[in-house]
Amino acid sequence: MAQVAIASKQNERIKQIRKLYTRKFRKSEGLFVAEGIRLVEELVKTLMVEQVFFAESFIVNPRGQALLKTVHKAGISSFSCTEEVFSHVCDTKNAQGVLAVVRKPEPCLDWSHQGNRPQDFILIVDQVQDPGNLGTILRTAVAAGVTGIWIIGSTVDVFSPKVIRSSMGSIFHLPYVTLTTQECLTKCQELGLKLIATDVHGGVEHYNCSLLVDAMALVVGNEGNGVSPLLLEHSDQRIYIPLANDVESLNVAVATAVLLYETVRQRAFR
Repeated sequence: MAQVAIASKQNERIKQIRKLYTRKFRKSEGLFVAEGIRLVEELVKTLMVEQVFFAESFIVNPRGQALLKTVHKAGISSFSCTEEVFSHVCDTKNAQGVLAVVRKPEPCLDWSHQGNRPQDFILIVDQVQDPGNLGTILRTAVAAGVTGIWIIGSTVDVFSPKVIRSSMGSIFHLPYVTLTTQECLTKCQELGLKLIATDVHGGVEHYNCSLLVDAMALVVGNEGNGVSPLLLEHSDQRIYIPLANDVESLNVAVATAVLLYETVRQRAFR
């Protein structure tokens, strides 16, 4: 199962992984890097993992042995690395000894129909810049039963290592697409989605806003500037989360969780 460990940082496979830490190369290759044992365990189930790299010490770990057996049984190529090389190829300081090169899931192009599941609970992420925030938003969206996610083009890359780690690969559980602001508005009109935008400057309190509409798209905005003016201008409803003690705003990931679960409360996971 294991070969002679890769001992050179100049190894071509190692250089390819390092390139995948750049958005441009991820886009051109259709691949991304996922680090950590739990994340790799989850992604192996998607059948999208192309290669697995592990540190020599990883094989000593019983959980590591079990994962590598699963990788081998699935016919996925695996490569042992010296500790030095593995540390070099990782994006994290406290690496867990394993990473995977994974094929990106294809974006959804037809939003009119998704199997037997109506596209009635869309989340639009408008220019969120922090990878940790986006990862948390994605993971929360899956948990709250969001049926699809639209990413405004200037948002941080969904497939950056930090987003993948903090979301635990949630993008594999959500239909997604990257759109411009105008394309979002056009799709809302085509699909008959009520556009609900968050606005720290006012609107309806989130718990007083009816989220029982047949189909809706909730838009959450940039950490500093909020939702873009064009989306606010064309929204059907603006909502906000009341705050006490002169707190100006909540972290966007926290605010998104509050709003998604208010939707869940009103809809009862319908």
